[in-house]
Amino acid sequence: METTKRAREEVRWEDMLFLLLISGAALLTRFYLFPIESNDYQQFLQNWFATLKENGGLAAIGMNIGDYMPPYFYILALLTYLPFNDLYLIKLVSCTADFVLAYYVMRAVSLRYPGRPQGFMAYAVVLFLPSVVLNSAAWAQCDAMYTAALLACLYYLLVNRPNRAVLAFSIAFVLKLQAIFFAPFLLLLVLKRKIKLRSLVLIPAVYILSIIPAAIMGRSLWDLLTVYVSQSKLYTSLCMSIPNLYAFLGNVASEPLGDAGVIFAGGAVLMLLYALYRKEYTITPDILVTIGLLFAILMPFILPHMHERYYFLADIVSVVFAFYFPKKLYAAVIMCVSSACATANYLFGLVYYPQQLLAIAILINLVLLMKHLWELLSQNPIQRRVEAAV
Repeated sequence: METTKRAREEVRWEDMLFLLLISGAALLTRFYLFPIESNDYQQFLQNWFATLKENGGLAAIGMNIGDYMPPYFYILALLTYLPFNDLYLIKLVSCTADFVLAYYVMRAVSLRYPGRPQGFMAYAVVLFLPSVVLNSAAWAQCDAMYTAALLACLYYLLVNRPNRAVLAFSIAFVLKLQAIFFAPFLLLLVLKRKIKLRSLVLIPAVYILSIIPAAIMGRSLWDLLTVYVSQSKLYTSLCMSIPNLYAFLGNVASEPLGDAGVIFAGGAVLMLLYALYRKEYTITPDILVTIGLLFAILMPFILPHMHERYYFLADIVSVVFAFYFPKKLYAAVIMCVSSACATANYLFGLVYYPQQLLAIAILINLVLLMKHLWELLSQNPIQRRVEAAV
């Protein structure tokens, strides 16, 4: 007994040492990328930060500065009080979110492999994914923030904490509109009665709470309530360097095609939801992870006006999926390579493969994922209690 306990303590210390070293290496890697100034920083973030700083930091949160939701501007406003380079501060916040994101991936994978090192390896993989490193440390984007909240949502679903899952989704939604990629996933669980309908009240509640400080400081309440409506009208191009369905039309702007594309995407999601709702099956962790990945890929693939970084959520969930299903590693490879190519294309002007070729690879990935999901559903029928005849 003593030998076993000592062995467990040694493994625990080794695991902690590994996490410490890998976290330090990940942070150092990001630090070397901090001096890079992306177009997004030069055109938007730098000006937003300067405006907040010149107008008193938190005193300026009532100004209509940019097209993001107020919580991100609250964070920027707090950063203005620190005597450091604004570029570094903005990136440091996003990089912090990288570690939160990796933590929830580790927790989700550890559920599948309790007491084994796979969870720690998943943590390391996420921290060194090219799309994750470049998004925060080079691009100065904050996609890790909303994605970390969505991975928390997935984790709480896996441990059967639906209210916490909806709360995590609500936090993701007030950080980025792209949180809606998980919305059909939650809706399905509501239909399957795994999430209570009344729990959804958390979504508008968190939204209202998030905009109150900005409204108190003078920003128009109507503007705050319609941030995402205004944001959705900013871009007219059907495809913005993302390998999805609209990559085959080229970088064109067409309002009729865009509107039709949104309706088409809604119809496709509705059909999938109907099929998943009508089929009878026991919802297992394997099925939750697979459905989560399916919607994370499908939504940005079939929606128009998507940006090159909108597979970010799919990248991360695909890592969890690969650890749950090691034989399906190709799913994560396809997503992460495609995202890395799209990111490198935007940041550095590098074109490795035709965008349409990557789109075809992702389409094949989707088809194989749907096949895998249907097999899982068929293997996990609802166990009905049969009463013995008297």
